[in-house]
Amino acid sequence: MIALRFGVADLARTRFVISPFDHLMAGSARLGVHQGSGSRSERWWRDVRRHVPHRAVRFLEVVNASPVGVPDFMVADLDAVRRQLTDELDALLSVPQQAVEEGVAMFGSGPEVPAALARLREDGSRGLREVSDGAWALFRACLAPDWPDIRRALEADIAVRARTAARSGIGEMLDSLHPKAVWRDEGVLECTLGDLEGSFELGGRGLELRPNYFVQRSISLLAGPDRQSLLLHPIAAPAAAPIATNAAGTSARTPAADGLAAVLGAARARVLRAVAGGDCSTTELAQRLGVTPPSASAHAAALRTAGLIATRREGRQVRHTLTDVGHDLLRDNPPPPSEA
Repeated sequence: MIALRFGVADLARTRFVISPFDHLMAGSARLGVHQGSGSRSERWWRDVRRHVPHRAVRFLEVVNASPVGVPDFMVADLDAVRRQLTDELDALLSVPQQAVEEGVAMFGSGPEVPAALARLREDGSRGLREVSDGAWALFRACLAPDWPDIRRALEADIAVRARTAARSGIGEMLDSLHPKAVWRDEGVLECTLGDLEGSFELGGRGLELRPNYFVQRSISLLAGPDRQSLLLHPIAAPAAAPIATNAAGTSARTPAADGLAAVLGAARARVLRAVAGGDCSTTELAQRLGVTPPSASAHAAALRTAGLIATRREGRQVRHTLTDVGHDLLRDNPPPPSEA
């Protein structure tokens, strides 16, 4: 049992984070190699494996190299509240060689090191680039169609746990995460992780709680002196499965629909995504879209009225930028892979 010791500052800094990269790793981790994944992961993988691009091979080799898990440097330590896959892949690409070597060393030395990890250590930044490119290709080909629905299930789970914290306190919420995570009134979260034993002071950095749709059987913990500790945990069973299944129990996938276009209409969805490309004037917006300035202005006015963009005047121009609401709407409704 690992005892995580909380101080007042740790409770204040404990937060939930949704990680696309965690889901990509958990979804593609094969049962028999990693024991934490469950039936959701197996069903998803059976359905998407025929779509797996060749570029993803190296990423898959690293994820499945050892039953112990993946090296710590594969798990991003970011401050971003709105975390996207690109943020996490950028963090992976910035990992220094020393951190790669130290991370691989945790898996043994000499012939004990899994071949995929030894190769990653030897290839340095080029190896990280190949892993990152493979992860991006796998996401776009396989996970992107399901990601908006999975994210909504994760956010619903977080909302339930936030209500528990508001009603009964943070300790009660932490105690509800999983049977293997037990809160003690002295400010300790006891995590049962196989035969591991020890005690760890969070050091005022708090705990990052990462709900995962694909993880069903256990929890995972990453704690270190130079980063915020994190706890990967399952979500409660969703009321409706985000990934629809057919009578055979396999995923009934259909070509990904554009949820943003369904709400705003195709034209205004294009406008919102164009504004997301960077602050722009009405003329610049029209050029991005290939339409007339009056048409761009009319669409921008409608999006501004809805609170999705904000407009400010600079001299004789007006410039458009995304609001937080617009950013959230785009985050939850990425374009279909064919448009990306």
